[in-house]
Amino acid sequence: MAKKRIHQIAKELDIASADILFHAKELGIEVKTASSGLTEEEEQLVKLSLFPESESESEKVEEISESKDEIPESQETDNNDISQDDAVSIVEITKNSTPNQISNIIDIDATQIVGDLMSFGIMKAIDTPLEDSDIEKILEKYNLIADLIEPVTISREDIIDFENFEDDPEKLQLRAPIITVMGHVDHGKTSLLDYIRNEKVADGEAGGITQHVGAYKVHTGETGITFIDTPGHEAFTQMRARGANVTDIVVLVVAADDGVMPQTIEAINHSKAAEVPIVVAINKCDLPEANPSMIKADLTKYDLITEDLGGEVPVVEVSALKGTGIDDLLETLALVAEIEELKADFETEASGYIIESRMEVGRGNVATVIVTRGTLKQGDFLYAGQAFCRVKSMFDHNNKIQKTVVPGSPVDLIGWDESPTAGDQFVAVKNQKLAKSKAEDNKNKLKIHDDTSFSVETRMSDMMKLLQEGELNNVNIILKADTNGSVEAIRDGVNKLSTDDVNIQIVHSAVGGIVLSDVDLAGATDSLIIGFNVRPDSQARNMAQSKGIDVRTYSIIYELLDDVSEAVIGQMTIKTEEVVIGMVDVKTTFRAPKVGVVAGSIVSEGKVELNAKARLLRQGVVIYEGNIVSLRRFKDNVEVVNEGLECGIGLSDYKDIKEGDTIEILGEVEV
Repeated sequence: MAKKRIHQIAKELDIASADILFHAKELGIEVKTASSGLTEEEEQLVKLSLFPESESESEKVEEISESKDEIPESQETDNNDISQDDAVSIVEITKNSTPNQISNIIDIDATQIVGDLMSFGIMKAIDTPLEDSDIEKILEKYNLIADLIEPVTISREDIIDFENFEDDPEKLQLRAPIITVMGHVDHGKTSLLDYIRNEKVADGEAGGITQHVGAYKVHTGETGITFIDTPGHEAFTQMRARGANVTDIVVLVVAADDGVMPQTIEAINHSKAAEVPIVVAINKCDLPEANPSMIKADLTKYDLITEDLGGEVPVVEVSALKGTGIDDLLETLALVAEIEELKADFETEASGYIIESRMEVGRGNVATVIVTRGTLKQGDFLYAGQAFCRVKSMFDHNNKIQKTVVPGSPVDLIGWDESPTAGDQFVAVKNQKLAKSKAEDNKNKLKIHDDTSFSVETRMSDMMKLLQEGELNNVNIILKADTNGSVEAIRDGVNKLSTDDVNIQIVHSAVGGIVLSDVDLAGATDSLIIGFNVRPDSQARNMAQSKGIDVRTYSIIYELLDDVSEAVIGQMTIKTEEVVIGMVDVKTTFRAPKVGVVAGSIVSEGKVELNAKARLLRQGVVIYEGNIVSLRRFKDNVEVVNEGLECGIGLSDYKDIKEGDTIEILGEVEV
């Protein structure tokens, strides 16, 4: 049956489309926007609802009906379901579009749109997503009808073709299950793994928070078990999502004294979306305030019914601190893995997924990967997204060299031309030419589709225009970090801090130290530079100081996000912060009694003080933090060495000093 759009009916009745929408919904008619259609019967019901019983209003309805009957048949056909009125244009608009995006579609200045929204009492910034009703209101003002469509999201998987392999069932062998440990921050995920593999990782993490995704294999049972340790902090949601997508079983860690928390719920959602079986580990059961029964009851709200409550979700009560229940957990995981029948072809060319990538001094680009198919061998040629690799060497989580890696096993790969993107699939191919060709094809595809690939000049021009219009209060940020995963996670966390009044713009983000080009870009775009586990080199620091550009560095992510949040509300507090009071260039190294390795250096700027805090940098990346325990000029022990002078420096408990390194000397000031 032919339908007429709501906006046509509204024009005929000379009333707002919103009124018809309201009455149609009151009558139980399924309509969403002004471009939704009504049948003739539905139209009459709505009209009766709009003009009940009143003689004049009834006459109005009859008059409209008569005029409709007088329309020639050919014209009536043209005015059916998908036609549009000559005086009204229908515009396709993506739901939750911003004023800026609407401006580009309807060719009306974005500042005018913001002003018109304000006249309706809708206070929105130029880059803030709008409600569907707000979009319809603003378009009606310009005599346009919004045909709201769902946003089309394009993931990397849609752009880069991931390989699907069909293996001969007769060649399949049992492989190690890949277990992802998920849960809320400080619920004991890393401590649980510490006990299982008898290694202390949590102590080495800043603030006790896992900053990166790590993969470890525990040799237990027939095949062993591979664990992926994912950060629990909210900012690492994307990293946890990737973990869920490459895993076979999720261990959901919930603290018995705390209960189900926001990241617990996110972990459940990721696991369900990936259709991965869940095993619940209720941790901290040794505490007096532990209440495992309450945890099990809370989990039922999220459709996780544990076995002891009649469901199918295995649950194990554990104490990561004392080791209670760990054996039961491993047995449960082995049983679930057996039920899942996890198998792979060991004899074919290798493939798997990138878990994390980073830059390491002396090793270059390093990627932590998990092999899911085939046997990976030293010397293999790989591609992953836009990166390719000739496998120079492979290391397990204990830093032991591996010659071959079988399915279900994690390994660190060295030999990449650039850092691959976490979550990408890697595939082994016959030669380097093919690997480079595949990587180049993917790079071209990503460049076409990636809306963040526009040039610095374009970005600067757009931002300067917004600033000149005075309609947007921006906090612009340049982000540099030590790993690809950290960049992505921090960018996601920072973007969430935008408000209606202040928009946060990530002008540039990349892996590596803070360099001169970052400072130049910060000066041109009036940006704050943020470094996560990286530092500025001497040139970048001097340029930043001369231009008055704020450079802030962090090693704990929640401190970074707290500072950015304070910047957004304009209330950054004065606090004591470490600052660089001197820079030292290492020219050579030699050994000295009692001290060990000494850095033969020259003070390039500032001064060096005995017992001062120091950082050792290699290519802008922090590889050591400690204290200066020895400071000498020729054969004399001294307290201070000033700029331009040579000296010998000994660092506390550190010997891996190399020519070309830089040492930052730190002091404290109020900021």
